[in-house]
Amino acid sequence: HTSNWRGFCFKKNKISILNRKKISFLVLIIITISTTFSQKKISCKVVDASSGAPIVYATVMLKNINRGTHADLNGNFEIPIEQKNKGIIRISSIGYKTKEVKLSQLKTNSINVIYLSIANNQLNEIVIKSSKKKKRQLLGIQIVKQAIQNITENYPTEPHSYIGYYRDYQQPVGDSYQKNRQSKEEIKYLNVHEAIIESFDDGFDSDKLESKKNQSLLYNYRTNNQFIQDPSLTVPYDNEKRKYSESVYITPLGGNELNILNLTNTIRNHDKMSFSFSNVFEKDFVKNHKFKVKQVIFSDTTPIYEVSFSSIMETTNYDYAAFGTIYISKQDFAIHKLNYNLYYNNKKNPQYSVTIEYIPKKDKMYLNYITFNNFFEAYSGEYFKLIKTYYNPKQQSFEMHFNRLVALNSIHKRNFKIYYKNKRLKVLDIIPIEGSSRVFNVVIDEKSFDDIILKKENVNLIYSPYLKFDITNIKDLNGFEINKRPSLKINQYREFFVQETFEQKELPIQQNFIDKNAPLSKSLITPLELENNYWLNTPLKSSKN
Repeated sequence: HTSNWRGFCFKKNKISILNRKKISFLVLIIITISTTFSQKKISCKVVDASSGAPIVYATVMLKNINRGTHADLNGNFEIPIEQKNKGIIRISSIGYKTKEVKLSQLKTNSINVIYLSIANNQLNEIVIKSSKKKKRQLLGIQIVKQAIQNITENYPTEPHSYIGYYRDYQQPVGDSYQKNRQSKEEIKYLNVHEAIIESFDDGFDSDKLESKKNQSLLYNYRTNNQFIQDPSLTVPYDNEKRKYSESVYITPLGGNELNILNLTNTIRNHDKMSFSFSNVFEKDFVKNHKFKVKQVIFSDTTPIYEVSFSSIMETTNYDYAAFGTIYISKQDFAIHKLNYNLYYNNKKNPQYSVTIEYIPKKDKMYLNYITFNNFFEAYSGEYFKLIKTYYNPKQQSFEMHFNRLVALNSIHKRNFKIYYKNKRLKVLDIIPIEGSSRVFNVVIDEKSFDDIILKKENVNLIYSPYLKFDITNIKDLNGFEINKRPSLKINQYREFFVQETFEQKELPIQQNFIDKNAPLSKSLITPLELENNYWLNTPLKSSKN
């Protein structure tokens, strides 16, 4: 294990991008433990009042206690039913008018649809006289430069903490995983893990990842067994065959999934390496991208510049293209939100996406949520194979059991090779047992049977040192060939949604802090008073765009 790590980068014909030192991105096996707990909840969906489209990651706060949750990519969120008679929820999102709703008015037996209206967005003070395009582009650069310069003024340098909902999970791309498992139902989510975590931050002038004053406590953790747990997809990256991301180098060293998420917060780590091509945000972000002001939108009454950006190919890499949007306050140039998406060779889905949002509290900006989603390929442990074999002396045959239904038109005796002490036995026939397409009797001839001298072997019935079964070219009903481990395309998600912020909160003394170099599942749970007031918001998104 190593604690001296930052970000991740891309191969470029053995020459590091921007002549930088290769930065490794740490990923580890997530070993999980199962827990069970359930809560009755009020289910809601936040949508645009005009279009009916879901409002992604809308912030939902319980007004009386200033604690809350967030909508997912489909606009869904849940509130524990215990909160129903405790007041009002306040729903907000950049570009929309904030709305307050009484919890007592919401239904508990159906999804409550909540509509938000678009704020009075505008595009003013952007175009000045002639050369509109040039002036907009230059103004975009100026806005971003000023925002970066104001980071230490707009964000807290004093100790503070967040309690929030953490989750990581995987999502198959396409239907190959569904077919591989022979599932009749669509498989949307894999390896889902959820937690309630308090993250202590010593301030923006400290090292978030390596400082001993920046720690986290685990208050709740579970493996969500509503979804498939597939250990073959949580193995470390080997960057070649077992698990890899095309043209991205990811080290198979140990680490912590929460740290992986934290390092992608390029705003918080503005003076450290984060990810390509934000790199060191305060030095490289402007240099690596071009900008355009799209409009001025509002967050409540705060006017915010919506600035789109794209990577400069001559500066970064012609194989990659990055696109995104940054939202910056018109009043004090505080960065409210950053969305970053990087694509490889014009592919439809991004190699990774990062979304970070901060919200104002008094005179400083505090984290609201961060999401990091990356793409990888892996060879699944779920594949068509022979799982057990029994010897049947009465029929001079071997009873072979497969883990899947076999395509009978692929069954032929030439595909079944059996060796006894390296001598090949002659196969006469393959017969399905009682009409089964999963279990077969493989019959051998009498001479082969005599050569085995099974009477001597029957003394201890241990045949494995002497017998070898080589089954080839047969297929299951979905066309997968035996012993061929399919390459599966998977999206990996890590997300943290703040439920409550504590200003000027010092790090507690002598606590069981999360080990930054070990999986969350290995961390000790710290008892928390009022635990039910922080909840898991299980509804999940369906894509990362």
